[in-house]
Amino acid sequence: MKKVIILFSTLAIILGSCTKEKVVTEEGDGTLNLSFDARVGSEDLALNKEYTIQNKTYKFDQFRYWVSNVILVKADGLEVKIPNSYYLLEETGAVDVQDGSFTYPAKKRETVIISNVPKGEYKTVKFSIGVDSKYNDNLSLQAGELSQLNGMTNVSWMWHTTYIFSALKGSVKEGSTTKSIQVETGLNDNYESLSLQLPAVIEISSKKETAIDLAVSVDKVFDGIDLLTTPSIGAGQATIMQQVATNYATKVFSVKTAQ
Repeated sequence: MKKVIILFSTLAIILGSCTKEKVVTEEGDGTLNLSFDARVGSEDLALNKEYTIQNKTYKFDQFRYWVSNVILVKADGLEVKIPNSYYLLEETGAVDVQDGSFTYPAKKRETVIISNVPKGEYKTVKFSIGVDSKYNDNLSLQAGELSQLNGMTNVSWMWHTTYIFSALKGSVKEGSTTKSIQVETGLNDNYESLSLQLPAVIEISSKKETAIDLAVSVDKVFDGIDLLTTPSIGAGQATIMQQVATNYATKVFSVKTAQ
């Protein structure tokens, strides 16, 4: 009798283990690493290094710009807007802020990590360079990484303080002539948006790491502009500043890889 009981108990255990349901983990929202690789020609950008561009020698000691209002476009055309997407991309030494009362530390930042991206297949990335008028006209409003403590605001452009959308600083030399350069964009009219088609559809989900790597051509920022003639570009050079803003929207960014 004991043998029969043991036999039935063993069979029950075996049958019970066979009928257990498999645990299935549902695929959910994912994370996107959006990278911006700053380059001068075929070389990586390095601060205070000499680069030869069209027979002139350049050295850069600051490159900073706002990437805002990121939109990812699904394969079916549906647009997914990333909320509060205001990111400061930069390679810079220390920056004095508020007349030296605060020092923003030296930083290099080329990658934005975007979490909670809805699961799906995507074919396009869109974003803007600068800060839209809602926040540019009222610095008391905060979203994303927007702050007055990073040295990317300017009180001299208008009657009130506004954000600097992009800043490229350094020097240019030709022959015996050397000049300091400061190429900035700002003001609402120079807020530019762009759309980059990916080389292939990418999948974003909780089951894989997804990355879009962009090339950022620093030398294209001032394409078509003679910085020896106009070494300082800001609101006082409205037409040239608009040309720089257009360069950002049409020439500076391109897709390297997406996977």
